[in-house]
Amino acid sequence: MENMKKEKKGLKKFTDFALSNFVIVAFVILFISSYFLSPAFFTKNNLLSVLIQNSIYAICAMGMLIIIITGGIDLSTGAYVCIVVCLTAGLIQDGHGVASIFIVLVMALGIGAVSGSMVAFLNIAPFIATLAMTTILKGAAYMYQTGQNRRIDGTFLPKWVKSSTLGVPNPVLVMIVVYLVVLFVLNRTRFGRGIYAIGGNKETAYLAGIKVKSYLVLSYALGGMCFAISGILLCGRLGMGTATVGEGYEMDAIASVVIGGASMNGGTGSVTKTIVGAMFMGVLYNIMNLMGIASYPQMIVKGVVIVLAVLLYKTK
Repeated sequence: MENMKKEKKGLKKFTDFALSNFVIVAFVILFISSYFLSPAFFTKNNLLSVLIQNSIYAICAMGMLIIIITGGIDLSTGAYVCIVVCLTAGLIQDGHGVASIFIVLVMALGIGAVSGSMVAFLNIAPFIATLAMTTILKGAAYMYQTGQNRRIDGTFLPKWVKSSTLGVPNPVLVMIVVYLVVLFVLNRTRFGRGIYAIGGNKETAYLAGIKVKSYLVLSYALGGMCFAISGILLCGRLGMGTATVGEGYEMDAIASVVIGGASMNGGTGSVTKTIVGAMFMGVLYNIMNLMGIASYPQMIVKGVVIVLAVLLYKTK
């Protein structure tokens, strides 16, 4: 009888751990299973490709996490990536060099602040505000491109993005730096604690002395900077600027955050689990591609995974 009680207690602890860390457990299972599903998965080139490609998505997901913690959402992620790719290539092509990166980052910060201001000061729903920003940014990107791709092959950005530092691919290195910064901001700063409080209960946060409107504006601005960093890295990988990129980035970012356990109502979310969520989706796509599964069934699998993650986190 005593042994049965211990076994039940141990089983409950394991179940609670598995539910609380669903994305980590699922990622480990998927990673191991991939070896048996396709021998090509564990080749060095494939693993590096997955890591580099999904470092860009992970950075977007971290920006989305900051916004979702407040109880908001940003549907303009893909549009950010699109216009940043275009502007970065254009500025480099015009001879602005490294300054191009700083110009684009400041621009993204400003765009994010505008979205945040619409939400905070004009009381426009985040869904509507960022949906409007999506069409604005996409339209601006197509106007800027004027139908021509801007090639920047051979310039500093493609060379740097496609190289490594101390054996670590530079896009992965950037992802690690962004991760450490976001981790510090969310867990060690007044702003980080404030946006968790805002997501939990906006009125209570206001009564506690938190500058709710200012924090909302800053959260969208920081999210915009993360999206811009992803766009800069993508521009380097492509070696050109084109207005045809960025489609679906917002959905992948939201999926990574949700699979990582964050609530769409705000107030919760882990940057570590968000990155694991992004890598989980990346490995899942990669193994399905290696198995020859078409893109439309992949979309169905993605939707099922998101629903399953939400249901499992609700049961914990």
